[in-house]
Parts: sequence; C-alpha cells; structure tokens
Amino acid sequence: MNRLILSLPLVIFSSSCATRSELPTGQQAYQIVPVEAAPVGEQDYLIGPLDRVTVIVFKEPDLSVQDVPVDSAGKLALPLLGTVSANGKTAETLAAELRQGLRTYIKNPFVSVSVNSITQKVVVEGSVNQPGVFDIRGNSSLIEALAMARSPTDLADLDQVFVFRRVGGKMQGARFNLRRIRTGLDPDPAIIAGDRIVVGLDAVASAWREYISSPVFNIFRIL
Repeated sequence: MNRLILSLPLVIFSSSCATRSELPTGQQAYQIVPVEAAPVGEQDYLIGPLDRVTVIVFKEPDLSVQDVPVDSAGKLALPLLGTVSANGKTAETLAAELRQGLRTYIKNPFVSVSVNSITQKVVVEGSVNQPGVFDIRGNSSLIEALAMARSPTDLADLDQVFVFRRVGGKMQGARFNLRRIRTGLDPDPAIIAGDRIVVGLDAVASAWREYISSPVFNIFRIL
C-alpha cells in the first residue's frame, strides 16, 4: 500500500511537467517586450474603447465632431455615416475610411482624425488573485501590472509569465521568469497599453493540492 501512495505523486509530477511553453524567453523575449518602452506616436496608436477623438470634415462643420468618446465596443457615432468601427485602427486609417464613406454624399471630402485622450489599459489574467482590465498611467512594468492584479496566486508558475503584444501589426508573445525578475537576476520589462499578461498555473502544485484533498488520499492516510 505504501508503494501505491508514493507512486501517485510521481505520476502527477511526470504528467504535469510534460508541457511547457515554446514562446521566446531570455534575450529573445526582451526583444519583443523591452525594458524601456518606445514612445508610441499618434500615427502608430491603435484607437480603442473609451478613447476620445476629434473628426474634422473640412468645410462641413455639421459633419464634424469634437472630443467624442469611442464606446465600449469600439464604435464611434458620426453624423451622416452613423455608427462606424474605430477599434484597432490608427487615426490615419480611420480618416481614410471616413473619406471613402463620405464620397457617396460629398465630392472629394477632406477628413482628419486626431486622438485627444488615450485610455491606456492592460489585461492581466490567468493564475492571479484578481484578474481583470487595468488602467496604466505613463510607464509601467510587469511587476507593477501584476501588483494591480494582487499578485500571482500560490499555485502560479512564476517562470511561465507571458506578455502578448502587437508588434508591427502582428501579435507576438514572450515568456518571463517572474522569480528571476523579483530577485534582480533579470530586468523588469516595460508594459504598454494594449498588452495582455497571462500567468501560468503550476500544474504540479495544483495536482498535488487536488490529490491531498481527495477522498482517496484521506483513505490512504487512515490506512
């Protein structure tokens, strides 16, 4: 019976460690998510929910809007055109689409779009105590973002902390070792608006907790 009791944790350990992330780590990870965030100009910024924008249609004040919010679904309400999607578009791209739409009503319309107020948000999910969407102001870091989510849980796998970021129009991901960052062995990468942080679950710890709380384990202890 003792051999059976000892073998179960080994099975849990071996099966839980079978899968690991293949996302870039080390120097490759820091190439995707550097320690210092490069400033994002308005020409590169992707409009998102709750941002505030101004749309000017030259010589058409009735079709222009000043400092209006993008709604939570990423939509923008405009005269004549109605509701248009602004989410994930640069100001230049949105202006080009509005010009195309207005050509039905106006000959050669000139449209400019500017972003007045940027709502900087990051998503933190996975094995953290309070997952959610959080506001960031100016420069932030991975440790600061995780602190907003009330830190990883006791079952978190601290060397499986992922940051997903859109780079050059494509979504890329990097894996960091939070334990090394906390002890100063690795630098704390910069977090920018739009990043998605996912903290992995330590499958070994999770499986062990389930095992020791199971009725089978309690029966073995009694025996």
